[in-house]
Amino acid sequence: MKNLIIILCLFVGGSLFAQVVNITYVTVPREEADQFLDLHEKFSNLSISEERTLQGGGLFAHAFAGDYSFAIYDFYASAEDLVKDADFANKALQANIKAMNLDEEGQNQMTSDYRTYTRMYADNHSDQVRMSEGLEDLTYEAQSLDWSTKKVVVVSKYEVKWGKNRDFFEGIVNGSLKNLKESGHAVAAYASRHLYGSGADWHTYQFFDTWADFAAFEEANIGVQMDDSGKKFWSAIEGHDDEILVLIGGHDPETKKFGLAK
Repeated sequence: MKNLIIILCLFVGGSLFAQVVNITYVTVPREEADQFLDLHEKFSNLSISEERTLQGGGLFAHAFAGDYSFAIYDFYASAEDLVKDADFANKALQANIKAMNLDEEGQNQMTSDYRTYTRMYADNHSDQVRMSEGLEDLTYEAQSLDWSTKKVVVVSKYEVKWGKNRDFFEGIVNGSLKNLKESGHAVAAYASRHLYGSGADWHTYQFFDTWADFAAFEEANIGVQMDDSGKKFWSAIEGHDDEILVLIGGHDPETKKFGLAK
């Protein structure tokens, strides 16, 4: 598992990393959450093939704010690859199940499991597509970053006033991102912009190894006077909200195999 969860680093630009992410928010009843995770792992791995254009992915459990159970992030090199991947995944699923040579009882169980999984996945779900191209300056990764372990993630969502994207961008670079790097508490930060579907103009993502690290970062910033960079940043914002998630699993970007983090 050491290198299994090398996932959210795919927000970084460049030819080695994905530029587009499809996010699916699923609403699973709490009492069915464990079953959903088992089935998600099962059918994600049954959908693997060399044709797949998926470059990696992450599974997040909702902790605070928001109104969903899990957020599923799938990473692609382009929007075109995202569109093509669904057909490749369906073909792989059919072929891999056929190769199992299940008896009638096994086939019936597989069909039942798949129907249960798709019901859980589809009921009250929502999707959006986001992009990270050109946002390299909003990225940070600590030398100690280890993607094989769970992470506490703060997702901040922003609607930006017309014509104020540059002020917003510079406000992050000179303000919140600079503070995050210097704090010593966070291990990574990324950003994305809206492309398709319902979603905020901007997302930023702050990663912490533990709840204690997150709490220490927040405590250190309580009562700090806002500087000019902060004022410029917030003056560019029309609307804002935050969510806290926990990174619990993901796809290996090389094998595409899905697994849960330690």
